Amino acid sequence: MGSDDTCAIKREDGARSRSVHHDYVMHREVFNTLLANHSSISVPRCHLYVSSDDRAWWKDRISNFPPGYTRCNALVTDRIPPFQEAVRNALISKYCPHDMKADIGSSEANHDCLIRLYLGRMRRLKRGSRFKGFSLRNYPLHLDQIEELALDFKLYARILADALAHLYWKAHVDANDVEFVLAPPWKGDTVHHQGILARPAIVDSVFLGEHVVWILDFDLCRDMAMDEGGVEQAVKAFYQNDPYFPRPGRNTSMEQMLWTEFKDHFLEASEAMLGRESSEATLPALWVNLVEQEGHDREHHRRP
Repeated sequence: MGSDDTCAIKREDGARSRSVHHDYVMHREVFNTLLANHSSISVPRCHLYVSSDDRAWWKDRISNFPPGYTRCNALVTDRIPPFQEAVRNALISKYCPHDMKADIGSSEANHDCLIRLYLGRMRRLKRGSRFKGFSLRNYPLHLDQIEELALDFKLYARILADALAHLYWKAHVDANDVEFVLAPPWKGDTVHHQGILARPAIVDSVFLGEHVVWILDFDLCRDMAMDEGGVEQAVKAFYQNDPYFPRPGRNTSMEQMLWTEFKDHFLEASEAMLGRESSEATLPALWVNLVEQEGHDREHHRRP
């Protein structure tokens, strides 16, 4: 396990549906699957599940936590490296409301700058918009901003499509409520699995510099059967999640193009994993059809 400054500890929040032990089991399954199959996405290493009953572990470490911190069920993983000051300042300069810039720039909490990759949503900038606050922790970067910053949205779409295909057809999990963030690549010890080195797709840009796409948070993932019921479960999870993935049925040419890019790569990656003759070979096309049907239905009901 790494040092304290390279590790993150996730507490169990008490909700029955959000067990960190389940997160631990799913995280390790996803990590091993993605790494063993040369996925282009980055996954933090999952080091340890710690029970609230593990008094020896907590006794040695409780003094490192804030005052009043008590023993709990917890998950220890690699800490995803945050973007450095130059990127933080650039985001503040471009997107932070003027009257908040000084406070955001001096806030230590905003040093933990990760960027949520929202390929499935444009910003809402009208009066009454949800975007009134500003934080660099899990900053939501929307599709119009991605285009504005000249970031490679097609490459992002292919990386997400590849990751989703691996989660479905190799790890056999539904990807429910997973998160995808942009952040710098890991600079610590070499990440490997049974001698296989991690080789995530490195993205470079003028605005963000060198970065990768990270996947995290697996506590709501569930096992997925390789049949029609499992595909329906995965489609439901797709639409319950934040808008990381491109969405079908949208009315702008950019959104339509990006959905096609995502869909085509998902089907290509899925065929490479399942083949053309296997009993599961029809499942990826079924998933696409159900996602597109649901997407068009949602767009139809949303428009006047």
